[in-house]
Amino acid sequence: MKVIYTAMMAMMLALAPAAYASIAYGSINNFDTVNDTGEECHGFEIEIEDIHDTDITYTYDWNHYGTPIITEDNSDPQHPKVRVRYESKKNSNGTWTAYTAVPSGPINPTDGHQFTDPSVNFGGEHFGVGFYGAPTAISYFWLVDDGAGNLIRGGAVNISTPSFTYFPPVGGGGGQVQAAIVHPPEPQVMEFGEAVWVKATKTTTHNNNKVELRDLVSDDPEDPGDRNWRNGEPDEVEVEWQILQTEFAEVNGGANGEMENEAEDLSNGDEIVTRRYDFYKYVGPLDDETGEAKAEKVGPDGIHGKGTKIINGVEVDLSTVVVVGDYIGAQMAGFDAEGQIGLIDHLQDGEEDAEYVDRRVVIQGTPPIVTTHTGSLPDGMTFDDVTGILSGTPTEGGSFDFSVHSTDANGGDVSKDYILTIAPAGEVLAPHSAVATSSYPANAGTTTGDGDYENGTQVTMTATPAHGYRFVNWTESGSEVSTDASYQFTIDVNHNLVANFALKGSTKVKKVVVETPVTAGSKAKGKVVLKTPAPNGGSVVTLESSDPSVLSVPAQVTVVAGETQAKFKATAGNVAQASNADVTASLNGSTKSTTVNVTP
Repeated sequence: MKVIYTAMMAMMLALAPAAYASIAYGSINNFDTVNDTGEECHGFEIEIEDIHDTDITYTYDWNHYGTPIITEDNSDPQHPKVRVRYESKKNSNGTWTAYTAVPSGPINPTDGHQFTDPSVNFGGEHFGVGFYGAPTAISYFWLVDDGAGNLIRGGAVNISTPSFTYFPPVGGGGGQVQAAIVHPPEPQVMEFGEAVWVKATKTTTHNNNKVELRDLVSDDPEDPGDRNWRNGEPDEVEVEWQILQTEFAEVNGGANGEMENEAEDLSNGDEIVTRRYDFYKYVGPLDDETGEAKAEKVGPDGIHGKGTKIINGVEVDLSTVVVVGDYIGAQMAGFDAEGQIGLIDHLQDGEEDAEYVDRRVVIQGTPPIVTTHTGSLPDGMTFDDVTGILSGTPTEGGSFDFSVHSTDANGGDVSKDYILTIAPAGEVLAPHSAVATSSYPANAGTTTGDGDYENGTQVTMTATPAHGYRFVNWTESGSEVSTDASYQFTIDVNHNLVANFALKGSTKVKKVVVETPVTAGSKAKGKVVLKTPAPNGGSVVTLESSDPSVLSVPAQVTVVAGETQAKFKATAGNVAQASNADVTASLNGSTKSTTVNVTP
């Protein structure tokens, strides 16, 4: 199994079902974090204790710093540490090419979606990494300039990483999964460590739609149809406010050393569970001798405390005391009990005559897994088709292109083109970013323009449809970025683009129907109807709800070849009053909508 890791972590995986509960190793996590160091930062470091470099799976590569550098520290063979380091490159004059600004004021959690847009720099970033194994500790640090052009740690970040315990099915059913978080590691100064407020939010229902690490992001309040951590499901706050604080002398950190959430049912066994944790500074009163946080509850305004207490010998009305400070960040996590096969997004750079970190490229899947690769690698490096690991010591510099294709016993079929850049010995590479393109469907067309480019370069990606197909658009992370077959842009960060094609003369949406009325908290049957039968290969219809909190629908539904309709289920949220939501079906440029009334 997998465990979700906190720098907006990667994909999810679970061990083969056993007859007992176990920690799920290999889930994925992604997080927003605010720069609260008080100075401009130029990177971020995640330290994971007691795992190895080959245990690292996915990383989140779409921030100001791009693909991170992974290293393993074996100075203590019994206690290895892996560091995932996001760091700015330098210009020829020695200045940094990238930075994270100091916030001009408090940042709201609803602004977190902007952390994933490198064109915005207002005081925070989005990071993520996944891993196998059971780390004993995970720590996060901003990186700052020490004044001599070196990056050093600028202070720990109080964002915790959740772990998932998987309870396999017993006597039928689909099992359960339970999430928990603990306070990040810290040095002991007093009897109690630093306190932080946490809010936990979960989805009320689940589906089996695959979640990529890049999908575990904050939702955009201006785009109700965006891909985000909820995976198209309604959400509710499970824990409004809880103190997370370590009591060093007590087992498991004492009463507030851990937040353990309720177990969630996996009725069908293949549902994906997603969660969000929001972190705020604790600014309430502390015990002078022990450092224990004395405000245990937050008032209805979300700022002041609640109740009256004797604190340090003085009676305090906590309703008059501000106890909740600035927003620190949010951790978004996902768990997939079936462990779908996947491939990492990018490879870190290497250096001639320097050992390259053993990098896992193929992630989990259901055995037997069959992997092949084509293309070129630098002399001294190899890719193991059995383990899916790239390793070695390159003895030549340059840029090398190779492709990986993997399948598993569960029908998973993934492929990706990679660019491996090796700096010649003694040279420093100019800041650069990679562009990878692919076609959807795979045989519907071809793309050109993939490569490794210096930042600031104008690049062109070209999509050419195959016979019988037409070009539709370019998308990245599920969002449309261009409708031009020849897409030009200035590169500054990594990009992974998909050219989408459709059959010429292919069918369009005739109507979309959801049974009404719909009762809050219930599931409603729906269907999409096409004008003509779906062509060979079927038709993938995109579904969107104008308000997923009122009514959520699957992101896509497939109409099989020769059929004119496909059924789906919609889930109504637990709304307090009568509401409605529009459901829109889209295919080949056609859209049809229906309004669904939801009653309390």
